[in-house]
Amino acid sequence: MVYKKITIIAITIAIVATLVSNFVFATDYTSNDKIYDSILDMLIFIQKYSWPLMTVIFIYALYEFYVIGSELLQHKIMGQRLIIGIAIFMAIVQCLPLVYAFMTLTN
Repeated sequence: MVYKKITIIAITIAIVATLVSNFVFATDYTSNDKIYDSILDMLIFIQKYSWPLMTVIFIYALYEFYVIGSELLQHKIMGQRLIIGIAIFMAIVQCLPLVYAFMTLTN
């Protein structure tokens, strides 16, 4: 795989961000602003429930890369792009609640 290091780093960041978020958002912190709270709750919801969906898509991408890609180069390239895209997307989705909470607490 061409972008193996990027993929491994992105998946590691996603896992670490998930673990950190579980510790940070374990307490029930509420502010006086309902909009900030609802946006943060929505980001946490997306963060928690993106793992099952992305796992299924990741399995499909691995299937495209290894199984079908062994016969057709076009599917191998598509599977590789899916794997990299999913890894980067998960890193972003897992970091969004932490970044948002940090931005709202500093204001």
